[in-house]
Amino acid sequence: MAKYINIELDKPRRLRFDINALADAEEELGTGIGKALQMRAGIREIRALLWAGLKWEERGLTLSRAGSILQGHLSAGGSIEDVAGWIGEALQASGLVQQGDEGNEEAETA
Repeated sequence: MAKYINIELDKPRRLRFDINALADAEEELGTGIGKALQMRAGIREIRALLWAGLKWEERGLTLSRAGSILQGHLSAGGSIEDVAGWIGEALQASGLVQQGDEGNEEAETA
């Protein structure tokens, strides 16, 4: 079972990535997760990864709702860097994404 990390957004949540979450993120972003992580992540990428990592626990979560959750976090004084860091931690915890030799994250098959 994929591991999750506890985060605080609009409420306490658990961010988790498994094969299905990563596949959904890839489909939404139109690129492989390894390539997406090597690029500088913008709002679109962070929103898609947040959505993919939260929807296992909140069935029916939409991209738009994930964006609203993200907006609420920012409006409450949180930062996009917080969320990007949590995504990185959750990806590492999944065991499906490994830290590359040069500091770039690369998707690897576990």
